[in-house]
Amino acid sequence: MFAVVFRILLRAAFTLLLLTACVFFGLHMTGDPARIMLGNAADEVALEAFRAQWGLNLPLWQQFLVYLEKFVSLDIGTSYMTGQPVRDVFLDALGPTLSLMIPTAVVTLLIGIPSGVCAALHRNTLLDRSLMVMSVFGYAVPNFFMGVLLLLVFSIQLGWLPSYGNATVWHYIMPIITMATSEAAIFSRYARSAMIDALRLPCVRAARMRGLPERKIIWLHALPNAMLSILTILGFFLGTLVAGAVITENVFSWPGVGKLLVQSVASRDIPVVQMIVLVTGASLVTANLLMDLLALVVNPRLRKGDN
Repeated sequence: MFAVVFRILLRAAFTLLLLTACVFFGLHMTGDPARIMLGNAADEVALEAFRAQWGLNLPLWQQFLVYLEKFVSLDIGTSYMTGQPVRDVFLDALGPTLSLMIPTAVVTLLIGIPSGVCAALHRNTLLDRSLMVMSVFGYAVPNFFMGVLLLLVFSIQLGWLPSYGNATVWHYIMPIITMATSEAAIFSRYARSAMIDALRLPCVRAARMRGLPERKIIWLHALPNAMLSILTILGFFLGTLVAGAVITENVFSWPGVGKLLVQSVASRDIPVVQMIVLVTGASLVTANLLMDLLALVVNPRLRKGDN
């Protein structure tokens, strides 16, 4: 058990280090930050002063070591554009993003998993086909198109909902629908497949042979086994949720991390972009780490270290 946990933790730490290196070197390969920020009209004296101010006159490998040292001490740097600590800039935008992502996640799970289970229990019926058609539609429609469509109908045409910002509860409705539609579709299809497989398990057949009521069979045998499979996609769910937030926040002018990322990329504010990408990647690594550890708890076969 200890060896399996240690291997999982070591893999997560190596992934995070590799991610940090890829983000750092990848962003610095896009061009000279001094030239990007000051423009082609800047003279060499101004460029050298900018590089000295931000430590860009050091060799790239040395800059990376300095960045790692500061990263460990939670000193992520300073924004080129505002001169504020990157950590403060990021935290100011994190609150609105979390206030959008958390209810979106709740709505997604409350709609996606029950609809998939319901479709599996009524397999090959009109209800099953209808739910799967809706799932395919929800998955196929891009977030930006869904957001623009909702804006046109409910904000511009009907005037029922506000089109931008996050001042009131009404501002949350369209962004949550936009993000939850595609996410719930994924969970619905996956939950249906997992539930169908669970209904074929020997323990379910044995329970039916013992004459247990169908409701008990579903709740005590089929559904717990199906949830084991659904756990495997929860880690990836966070990644798709973050990606959806980047698009949705820009469609609805939501003052969160997604909008900050687009603005920082446009202004070439590398420290802020670095921070957002790293935190996003670290959250994905952490989520998958937690899913792996949770799988060890609910599935004793994984503790033997064979997988």
